[in-house]
Amino acid sequence: MTSDEELIKKVKTGDDMAFQELMSRYTKHIFNFILQYVKSREEAEDVSQDTFFKTWKYMKRFKDGMKFKPWLFTIARNTALDYIKKKKAITFSSMESDEDDNFNFADTLSDNDPLPPELFARKELANELSEAMTDLHPDHKSVLMMHYHEDMTFEEISEIMKKPMNTVKSWHHRSLSKVKTKLLHRKSS
Repeated sequence: MTSDEELIKKVKTGDDMAFQELMSRYTKHIFNFILQYVKSREEAEDVSQDTFFKTWKYMKRFKDGMKFKPWLFTIARNTALDYIKKKKAITFSSMESDEDDNFNFADTLSDNDPLPPELFARKELANELSEAMTDLHPDHKSVLMMHYHEDMTFEEISEIMKKPMNTVKSWHHRSLSKVKTKLLHRKSS
């Protein structure tokens, strides 16, 4: 399989087929990622198309040595947030503010009974996980999706989210705790 970097070199020389291959490689991932923000499949399709258009438009700005996947997800996140702002689907005052940017030592402590990453891969739990994640802030849900579904590191996620790594780790820890609590509550009821 041709690497992303090789395809990007071809795209920069005008090879439209190379861009088509990149698009098909990431379409499902980008769509699912954006769906965490916009909640509607139709809107996610539109935002995904906008994301790939912007990716194509700004491909010449992609620098050698950069990783394509985090760059693409950054474009997707920014495009989704721009769409939300235009639609005013959520009030930005309700989003978590600067308090999340502060390092909280308690959030970095390990959980004695963590939610294992394998749960995210097991299809029979997909619906339960999806329901358990519905109340999470879109950014927090995206951290889980990028880390477990896209195998991204916290460093890559931090770069995409434009947040300090400790904030991303804190969101990850808090989100896992919330999901775990919901799943355990469902099993006991």
